[in-house]
Amino acid sequence: MSKLLRPAALVLLCAACSRPLPKLSRAPDFGQAGLAGQPWIADFIYTTCSGPCPMISANMARLQRDLPPAVQLVSFTVDPKRDTPAVLESYGRRLGADPARWRFVRLPAPRLAGVMQGGFKLALAPGGSAVVHSTKMALVDGDGWIRGYYDGDDEGSLKRLEADARSLVR
Repeated sequence: MSKLLRPAALVLLCAACSRPLPKLSRAPDFGQAGLAGQPWIADFIYTTCSGPCPMISANMARLQRDLPPAVQLVSFTVDPKRDTPAVLESYGRRLGADPARWRFVRLPAPRLAGVMQGGFKLALAPGGSAVVHSTKMALVDGDGWIRGYYDGDDEGSLKRLEADARSLVR
């Protein structure tokens, strides 16, 4: 007689390593009540970036297209002074962002630092006309746990992110 797995016994597996996805830490609170119960991916960009941000944003657009609608996307601007709500809305439109699924978040600088450095444990530093920030993407499960970090500009890492995000869809 075979044993049946109960839902509580199901384990989410890392796509790349067939091990359980770790619960690294709790995702920081930034007023994301609309994300409860759904997995989401966070990235950190600014609209005037001439470095990696355009590629990372294009990769988020691809994830929006390729992942199930249950996976939400959140792009935090690391330059809230220049990235006004209108600028972010225009940027999202250019990327084909579905506002029901992909949010662009602008936080005051001190709160942004707390979210990035204290919450996501990622680098952030003002740098004149450029902002030094992480190119990592974070995968968060529907219960608010960070389950992994992925290089937002590396194809292999993005494939793992996509597979891991699919494993979190209930």
